[in-house]
Amino acid sequence: MSMAAATQTSSVFGWMPIVALVFAAITIYRWNRRNKVVNVDRLHQMDTELGSLKLRLLLVSTDAVPAQPILRTIGFVESMSAIEAASNADYQIAERDALLELARKALAKGANAIVGLRKTNAHYDQSGSQWRISRVTYSGTAVVVSTFQS
Repeated sequence: MSMAAATQTSSVFGWMPIVALVFAAITIYRWNRRNKVVNVDRLHQMDTELGSLKLRLLLVSTDAVPAQPILRTIGFVESMSAIEAASNADYQIAERDALLELARKALAKGANAIVGLRKTNAHYDQSGSQWRISRVTYSGTAVVVSTFQS
């Protein structure tokens, strides 16, 4: 009788790793789907904020604004993303984060335009991992132009 009980117990323990793997797979799948939804919502929120800031701030990559003289040069502004991106979705968020921070800094200094806008990516390998991490930096010169209307 004790031999039969031992046989039944071992078959139960034989299924436990499979059940655990299925449970882990379901958990990872649900976590991944939730993160995608959160990233899409965050990107939409950042795009909305960028849209409202672009109504008050002109961003150009050239050293001058065409047909608009620069009245005053405020100075160099730079911002680095607070987000370390390890995936494409994280990179998009990091890119917008750095641009939003740059626009806020320029507006706080009284600028209505940024000229010479440049984007730089810093990549480094995370120690002990196969992942490559990226950070985004935006820089430019905050200026006041004569008339800026979007």
